[in-house]
Amino acid sequence: MLQPRGRLAVPILVVSLLAVSSVFATIVYGAIGDPLPNLKPQESTFFNNGKLQFNRVWGMKEGVGPVLTDGGCLRCHSLPVIGGSSTRTLTFFGKTNPDGSFDPLDGTGASGVNEGGLLLQPRSNQAFLPNCSQGGEVVPLDANSIENRSAPPMFGLGLIDAIDDTTITAQATFELNNYAADGIHGTANTVGGQINYPNAPNKVGRFGRKAQMANLVEMAAFAFAHDLGITNPMFPNEDLPQGAQIDPNCSQDTAFPNNSNTLSGGKGVFALSHFIRFLAPAAVSTSCPNGDCAQGQTVFTTIGCNECHLPSYTTKAGYRTPTDMAGTSLPSVVLSSETISLYSDLLLHDLGKADKGVIPAGYPNTALASATQWRTTPLWGLQYRTKFMHAAAASSLDAAILAHSDGTTGEAVTVINRYKGLSAADHQALLDFLATL
Repeated sequence: MLQPRGRLAVPILVVSLLAVSSVFATIVYGAIGDPLPNLKPQESTFFNNGKLQFNRVWGMKEGVGPVLTDGGCLRCHSLPVIGGSSTRTLTFFGKTNPDGSFDPLDGTGASGVNEGGLLLQPRSNQAFLPNCSQGGEVVPLDANSIENRSAPPMFGLGLIDAIDDTTITAQATFELNNYAADGIHGTANTVGGQINYPNAPNKVGRFGRKAQMANLVEMAAFAFAHDLGITNPMFPNEDLPQGAQIDPNCSQDTAFPNNSNTLSGGKGVFALSHFIRFLAPAAVSTSCPNGDCAQGQTVFTTIGCNECHLPSYTTKAGYRTPTDMAGTSLPSVVLSSETISLYSDLLLHDLGKADKGVIPAGYPNTALASATQWRTTPLWGLQYRTKFMHAAAASSLDAAILAHSDGTTGEAVTVINRYKGLSAADHQALLDFLATL
């Protein structure tokens, strides 16, 4: 049976790279939204300063805009607490050509057409600058691939950042050698990434719906550039509103160090990444609706959910937190050699037509991911979610599970057929178990 809330004595059926064994994790997490326990004083300072950055609304004099999705991180990451998700979704658009090729409509496609793709930025500085001629973006008429994507929760991402590349690639090899009968064969998305400071620690993608980002610093820098419209050393080019040249009356960026831009050395980017880095995962719930969550955990493994939603990884020994563009880093004990119960292999898997979206191989930084491949979403924190899958289109766990396969295409066909064949008792036990994560 499940034990007290947190990773203290939560028995996890772990399919490791070598064997199947029971693992008892040792860290007890606090309330949702708390930092990782046992932070060093410097790490606590990093976390608290980064939280201020996460909470703030950024202004035009700090480089916001001229178009943006919103003015602060909290606008899309506040449920159930700061750092979580939200009911909002982001819109991605592009154009699928008759020959099947994809044009992201950002100027990089074969057509060279730039209409502000791929991410729709519906807000602008026009509301605050009366002489600004550019409003928020709209989906262009020639876009025929339009998808909404939910804002992912940030809990536990620092621990994911601390997993060694070789651990993830070894899991891909393990799946290829052991899960062929089920059709499961995850692929590591090897990305160069936009990160360009010395000693960049990761090159295997692990963040983003397509595992297209290698580390937290890059993820924070991407959000600054494309969600807030604040350019920075990793993403120095402004997005062109709807593909048009920027009206100088739409900006008040006076090119002084503003805590995020190139002249500042990207300090704001690192501060924001520190908050995310030291934000703890959600603790496991002690509430089991029907008292059969232990059986549900067994069902999870028996039908093969664990083959993609790997119950645990161990972070690398001697992990170091990057602190600036020069490659300076500090050792972090709390992120090193930790067994973490994320329930994801962080690999790309083909969902076939089940959740085919707008982000195919042409999406910037997607690297090896095809149109139907998606990174396995970590299940920790599932108890706090009310909408599921990439577009937040599933309103129940049952609907989300069934959305993994259309019955004929993709890697999940066999596992989903097993799910459909469960007895009523095992079906409910599995859902009860998932609701504790």
